Amino acid sequence: MAATAQRYTAVAIVLHWAIAFSILFLFPLGLWMHERAEGGDLSAEVFRAYQLHKSIGLTLLALSLVRLGWRLMNPPPPLPKHMPGWERFVAKATHWAFYALMFAIPLSGWLYVSAGWSIHDDAPLPVATHWFGLFQVPALFGLNQAGVELREDVADSALDAHAVLAYAAMALAALHVLAALKHHLFDKDEVLAHMVPGLRAPFEKEAPPKDPIRLAILGVGLSVTLIGLAAGAFYVFGGGSAATSPQARSSFEVVQTPATTETPTTTEVVPTAPPPVAQGQASAWRVDAARSSIGYAFSLDDGAGGSSRIEGRFGRWQADIRFDPNDLDNSAVAVTIETGSASNGIAAHDAAMREPGWFDSAAQPTARFHATEFRRRGDGYEARGELTIKGRERNVELPFTLTITGDSAVMNGTITLDRRDFDLGDGVEGEEMVSRDVTVSIRVQATRAP
Repeated sequence: MAATAQRYTAVAIVLHWAIAFSILFLFPLGLWMHERAEGGDLSAEVFRAYQLHKSIGLTLLALSLVRLGWRLMNPPPPLPKHMPGWERFVAKATHWAFYALMFAIPLSGWLYVSAGWSIHDDAPLPVATHWFGLFQVPALFGLNQAGVELREDVADSALDAHAVLAYAAMALAALHVLAALKHHLFDKDEVLAHMVPGLRAPFEKEAPPKDPIRLAILGVGLSVTLIGLAAGAFYVFGGGSAATSPQARSSFEVVQTPATTETPTTTEVVPTAPPPVAQGQASAWRVDAARSSIGYAFSLDDGAGGSSRIEGRFGRWQADIRFDPNDLDNSAVAVTIETGSASNGIAAHDAAMREPGWFDSAAQPTARFHATEFRRRGDGYEARGELTIKGRERNVELPFTLTITGDSAVMNGTITLDRRDFDLGDGVEGEEMVSRDVTVSIRVQATRAP
């Protein structure tokens, strides 16, 4: 009877290669996305890469637990009898080192994201982790509720450990592969055949008998692994659109549309100006860019039963203001906001807001507010007009206060919008983390135009 090499069970082989392929996929993906984030890349590709990296990493942790349990219940094939004692020791130490790394690497990554801190921006990053968009993963040890200093320290240490452990895994994998090839090519034993489906040991004369159940487990398990990783790669690098491509630097700054017909001094294309307003007797005002702002705020689910308030602002907008409290009938305001300038200091959020599911800034670069109806309201005023975002127009009422001293004026207004009225985030992965109500705050300091 011809000698036949003993082999691992089909389940053990599938788990081995699923984990191995996942690590080999995650390592270059991690290097790529880290380098891009360090360079300030805010593209959707980078955002998707981080989400996918976290989901596969957590899957790797679960598979490692299953593999360890399976190994304890199903002892591996014995090592070749010719192996000296020191080589047996190294082989066993390497295997157990792999198990330690398979747990330590994803756990260190989980610890890092739990801290909710971006080392790239040196700022809080309250972005919850969703496992392939299906459910939210809790933060370890409630770190997302800890103080800023602790979160920063944990994030720095965890990410450093994550990187060191990943490189250690790659070095150990290289050693493991070289040892397996040495056994197959030089020692001519069955070590490599233990784990590679369809590979005969050098001394085997005939292929081992085929077991339909074993073949089915191997075929389905390995196919699912490879298809899943290929789909992940496509999700990151092939799931973009024109809306996610980098945008050219804009010259659209906070400016007052002149009352005259002067040509703006700029070497770049200036986006469409706000729609013209009524040309009655109401005074025209020039906005003081340094002291004016349009901000927004929303609540973000922190994953621990509470929420965090996230505040941001639009960096580029135009306003044509003609207002006289004694001539409300001839008063009018037109504001155009570049949606791609929205920023709350969290790079991942800023990139996501330009996506088609949110502002769709490439296809719909501006939002507009145009009001020609004003009335007094208590100690202040109310502007009634049309707000257009992503091509969806809604009638809104903006209450505001106004203080005019000579030729200077200060206006403050706040309005709460339901983002779904403008198809912002509806059906987007993770949108349930973001509150439906978004508060928009406007502060304008201006001087009366001559």
